[in-house]
Amino acid sequence: MNQAFALLLPFLQDDAHLDNPVRCLLVADENLWDVDFSGIDKDTKVISNRFDIAQTASTAGLAAQFNDFDFGAYPPAYFARICYRISKEKTVVEHIIDQALKLLSDGGELILCGAKNEGLKRFAKVAAERFDSSANARKHGALYLARIIKPPKASERELPTGSSEDTSEYDKLIPVRIDDETTLYTKAGGFGSGKIDQGSKMLAGYLDKFFEDFQTPPDSLLDLGCGYGYLTACAAKFGIAYMVATDNCAAAIDTSQANMTRLHIPAEVIADDCAQGITAKFDVVVCNPPFHQGFNTASALTEKFVRSAAQHLKPGGRALFVVNQFVPLDKIASRVFRDVGVVERDQSFKLIVMSGASNPW
Repeated sequence: MNQAFALLLPFLQDDAHLDNPVRCLLVADENLWDVDFSGIDKDTKVISNRFDIAQTASTAGLAAQFNDFDFGAYPPAYFARICYRISKEKTVVEHIIDQALKLLSDGGELILCGAKNEGLKRFAKVAAERFDSSANARKHGALYLARIIKPPKASERELPTGSSEDTSEYDKLIPVRIDDETTLYTKAGGFGSGKIDQGSKMLAGYLDKFFEDFQTPPDSLLDLGCGYGYLTACAAKFGIAYMVATDNCAAAIDTSQANMTRLHIPAEVIADDCAQGITAKFDVVVCNPPFHQGFNTASALTEKFVRSAAQHLKPGGRALFVVNQFVPLDKIASRVFRDVGVVERDQSFKLIVMSGASNPW
């Protein structure tokens, strides 16, 4: 079992025997991608910024929301307990802490879980300062569990200057200029926030040569794991008639859709788990696949993206991926595609073209 989830689970289980059952919220990001939600009390609410996790929670019979950690559906002081396995990004964690301050009733508790080198003890201290309370953090193997109690009237306090609630830092859009004519917007919580990923830039720079190898110009493209829409925006300059951008992350979907709308790019933006719900086939699949799940490297995730590309290509279609040099994607792809070739590389990245899907499942 996911170790962090195992520590949180006792706080999420059935308390129907109590005179006043505890209203509980589980905040779930990519670090809980592999958990079984069936053991959680069915009255527990779940909010996730990951499409697959929200789906898994819903399938387990829980009331789950998928969005970019927008807590507006819950009234103030509604929950007695909020459980959260901390995220990788500081801005995301502080946003959750600030929202917990509003959502917890007096005497309610925020349960944080994570490792010391992930910032758990520091974030527990931040939460204690926000709540004007103390942080009881205990070590459990490699992880810590912290409990912060909300004292009466804590939600009436002014938040410290610089907190995400005070500055709206979490919702702040960050412009990224991708060329002399085009600016895209990113935000915290999405891949490549505030920058152009250098691997994606390498892929975009190869598109002209890649398209030249087609006997007829491609007229459909899938951007698999689109982030804020950088590759879709670059591909749009080639006049491709039908484009779909998809991602598992709510922040990515929100920013990608906003960027396509603002730039008048007629791409369809779809929230999905590695395009599993998309039935269309495409001439081209472009992808800069993730190789991390939360704080951990996951090779199975790379294979998942390769197989999805194979499933979504038309006969004669081609996929173009970029990965870090150490990721053995070309070896993984050879199990799925007949033709696999590294067409360009530098010190950090390699571009791989794949065609002739032979074993997509």
